[in-house]
Amino acid sequence: MSEIHFVDTHAHILSKEFEEDFEEMLKRAEDNHVDRIMIITLSHTETLQAIEFAKRDPNKYKVAAGIFPEDVKDVTEKDWEEFVEIAKHPDVTCIGEIGLDYYWEKDEGIRKLQREFFIKQIELAKEVNKPFLVHSRDAIQDTYDIMKEHHHHGLMHCYAGTKEMAKEFTKLGYYIALGGALTFKNARHSVEVCESIDGKYLLSETDCPYMAPTPMRGKRNEPSYIPYIVEKMAEIRGVSVSEMAKTIDDNWTRFLEELS
Repeated sequence: MSEIHFVDTHAHILSKEFEEDFEEMLKRAEDNHVDRIMIITLSHTETLQAIEFAKRDPNKYKVAAGIFPEDVKDVTEKDWEEFVEIAKHPDVTCIGEIGLDYYWEKDEGIRKLQREFFIKQIELAKEVNKPFLVHSRDAIQDTYDIMKEHHHHGLMHCYAGTKEMAKEFTKLGYYIALGGALTFKNARHSVEVCESIDGKYLLSETDCPYMAPTPMRGKRNEPSYIPYIVEKMAEIRGVSVSEMAKTIDDNWTRFLEELS
């Protein structure tokens, strides 16, 4: 296992859930060969904290900054201007997570605002020449339509749609990241996606502290659990864990370098 390098493309490691055992959590990730982690930040303060933290090891830790869909209704003009400036920061690698969440938001006026901010953030990602990371829940068609019309370089985080839609996203060059849900007993769609899409678009993530994989389901998720997800991906695709991990590592390198 020592030669295997795992990748967590979506981790909220600066969230309050990790405050009590932060260094121990990082050590567990290291011990489990999780050698590359994308830190997702959802506030200006958190982004600045992540930028400072990532200086520990810039090759291992990357930083993403985004305005989450549920938060758009509270964004002021000053907040937006602040976000634009942080998006330009050289140590912010990606814009995200951004997108649409209709699961919690039923008000069509707010949904419209989510779509407007999604487009604004994609256009900002284009302007600063950085990839974007997409959150989409119960909004897959609107998400696809926007990502097709405002085409750029990005990925679908925690993808929960069908294999047919996944293929449509990959036709546009978008990557598909799968997490703990892939290991659940009722994960038919995720399994079909993992099985059927072109392997060069597959990525692994935890979305920690949420969505811990089996056999850790119900516990706080963390980057050290990535091997469970990659092992499931390898099983589904009929390859070794080391081969699956290398594919994901290569994909992540390509994803981060395609715009450079």
